Amino acid sequence: MSKGRYRVLLLGNMEKPYVAEAIDEAVRALRDRVDIGHCDLGEPAEDESVEADLGVVFGGDGAILAAARRVAAAGVPLLGVNMGRLGFMAEITSDQLLDSLSQIIENRPDPVERLMLHCELRRKEQVIRRARAVNDVVISREAHSRLVEMALYINSEKVTTYAADGLIVSTPTGSTAHSLAAGGPIVLPDMDALVITPICPHTLSNRPLVIPGSSKVEIEVYSRSVEMALTVDGQVFVRLHNHDRISVARDETRLRLVRATSRTFFETLRTKLRWGGQPYYAKG
Repeated sequence: MSKGRYRVLLLGNMEKPYVAEAIDEAVRALRDRVDIGHCDLGEPAEDESVEADLGVVFGGDGAILAAARRVAAAGVPLLGVNMGRLGFMAEITSDQLLDSLSQIIENRPDPVERLMLHCELRRKEQVIRRARAVNDVVISREAHSRLVEMALYINSEKVTTYAADGLIVSTPTGSTAHSLAAGGPIVLPDMDALVITPICPHTLSNRPLVIPGSSKVEIEVYSRSVEMALTVDGQVFVRLHNHDRISVARDETRLRLVRATSRTFFETLRTKLRWGGQPYYAKG
């Protein structure tokens, strides 16, 4: 981080009035203390060249996913201000922002790093799309379609074929998102691993896989007369053709997050997923 005046980049979808209002309030409160920049997540763009000591993202986890594609390659660490509902990465509220930012400016904590994915779509040996993902890469059928047929390869070795509603390749961070809803395992976010989770597989023995983060995953889609799509972090959407090939591997870029609370991952799970409570026999 810089040793001079602290540089803060404010990120959010300005098309959402409550986000725009929160950012305006933050500008008024911070402009005499730090250098402030802006990035509108409502405008489509990726890999912006920016310089900042901290990016403050207003919104839910979806806003952090969008922000990561914009500034993660520039090494800007992110702090999420949760204005959504179920947020695992956006850990503070707008009421906590000023106090949290004061502590961050004073202490300059080292960010934690999270694995990101690099996804590449090839069609007849031609690269159609590349994208980074914080959470997941998903292949799925579109509405009112039949099952998607896919072949899975790990490090060039054929593993299995699927007939399913879809297939999810997720990071540990993304293991609490779409993968979890599809029955995948929860993986600690600092682990170096990938999670492969089929969505409603026709063969019930097709179970989720957890593989090393260094693995290269490839999926080839074989379905005919089925509308299929590739979705990256739920925000990048591409329609797929028969025999398209999708490769997924660990990206060189890491998502950097600034921790503003001492809350642990397990505390977050208990709060967000409403786990636990006092054991029945411990009462009384």
